[in-house]
Amino acid sequence: MTTPYYSANEASIPIVQGHAVSAPGGASYQTHDPVSPPQGNYSAHSPDVNEVFHGEPQPAQYKDPIWAILFYIHLGVMAFLAIRYAPLMAQEMAAEYVGGAYRKLSSAVVTRSLEEGSNVEGESAELEIDIASLVTIIVLVGLAALLVSSAAIGLMMAFPKPLIKMALFFNLFLTGAMAIMSLIAGAIFPAIMIGVAFMFNVCFIRAVWSRIPFAAANLVTAISAVKSNMGLTFFAYNNLFVTFFWSIWWSIAFVATSYVVSNCNAQGYCENEMNGGLVFLFLVSFFWTAQVVKNVVHVTVAGTVGTWWLFPQEANGCCSSAVRDSYWRSITTSFGPICLGSLVVAVIQATREIVNSMRNQDDSLLLCIANCLLGCLEQLAEYFNKWAYIYVGLYGYGFVEASVNVLNLFNSRGWSAIIADTLVDTVLLMVSLSVGLLTGLIGLIVAAAMQQGGGSLVGAFFIGMLIGVVFCSTLFGLISSGVNAVIVLFAESPAEFAINHPELSWEMLKTWREAYPTDFLY
Repeated sequence: MTTPYYSANEASIPIVQGHAVSAPGGASYQTHDPVSPPQGNYSAHSPDVNEVFHGEPQPAQYKDPIWAILFYIHLGVMAFLAIRYAPLMAQEMAAEYVGGAYRKLSSAVVTRSLEEGSNVEGESAELEIDIASLVTIIVLVGLAALLVSSAAIGLMMAFPKPLIKMALFFNLFLTGAMAIMSLIAGAIFPAIMIGVAFMFNVCFIRAVWSRIPFAAANLVTAISAVKSNMGLTFFAYNNLFVTFFWSIWWSIAFVATSYVVSNCNAQGYCENEMNGGLVFLFLVSFFWTAQVVKNVVHVTVAGTVGTWWLFPQEANGCCSSAVRDSYWRSITTSFGPICLGSLVVAVIQATREIVNSMRNQDDSLLLCIANCLLGCLEQLAEYFNKWAYIYVGLYGYGFVEASVNVLNLFNSRGWSAIIADTLVDTVLLMVSLSVGLLTGLIGLIVAAAMQQGGGSLVGAFFIGMLIGVVFCSTLFGLISSGVNAVIVLFAESPAEFAINHPELSWEMLKTWREAYPTDFLY
């Protein structure tokens, strides 16, 4: 017998991720006008709330297990290829390099080193100093990126509306500057295209200006949930390192397999061309694993925010039970749905890479159209998946069931336009870039203090900027996932939110009514 996600005596009790919640003292939900704060307590027994589609916690059993098994088999195949072919490649390359030309070059280097021993020692010392300086810059910039990113979260909590406005004008400024630079460079056609994008940005700002308070309320609520469960950051940064090591693993398997199968030599010349189908499968493997790693974190955030929404006592702490349990479900019972949804996106991404490779040889109109269509399809698939994964994290559905149910929820609310809102992602991108520029300057200052040369200063700036953007984007990915979970939960369980987080609930209720007076009817 399987253990259910929840245990409740009455179906009317609101539930999420194993927790039952009811209004204290049998209080009832009271409707109120959008200009005065709510009074009293709330429960989930409002007729409007009960009429809305509501997810049901599923038994704690493995969903879509065949896709999880297939994913593990594919990892085993990749491990076999790396172990089987990498030593062969290394042996063949070593055998080629042992030959005459390389040996003569090595002897010349050794002779010169012996004749100029003092100079070689000085160069080695200088190299050691450079490496030490690089490590110092990376460590200091990494610490600065963590501190600045944390401060940025506090800034977004304190000033969400001004930051969203700044983000909108930042996009406008960026496209305007690019159009002017294109004109100065004499690139007329790109200038026209960027100018059209500039006009679209102007229209977009006018259209969404009234929704800024709505987006700000969503952002603050998501940040509040993440700050209450900061243990989520461990999984976010772990995701970064896992993706990095997977890239190395995949690269070794791909290069070694290509080297042996195509009968290549150390100079990169191959007698045979690698089979296109094999290349496609390798690309699917790379994108599939990267998507799975990312979506495990997304599902973990959804489950954690769901518990914080309806049962905050168990989702309040760095290593709260909500974080641990949500992560465990994402890598066990909910791993199959994650693998299935990720595979769909990975196949599209791999196909697009093949088309891009074909365009490098023959950039025909047909291939250009195919690439554009695949890009749109990829964005649609990722956009659709992120909502489905919220239901996977909240209730433990399979992927297909979660996809259908979350659409039923929004259709029952009439909120098709709400889920298309991108204001929060815009501000997160702007802040990430700003943090990157700031950490780049920190890297530059550190390099200057260590008396590095001009080239090293430029390298330190770009290394610092890259570290800042990557660290900040990884952390803000939690907030973006939290915003998605907040939208789903507010559509489904607004009354429970009012019980547990009354201040945040009121702010969201007011701003959502103002932004969507016809769709938001309760």
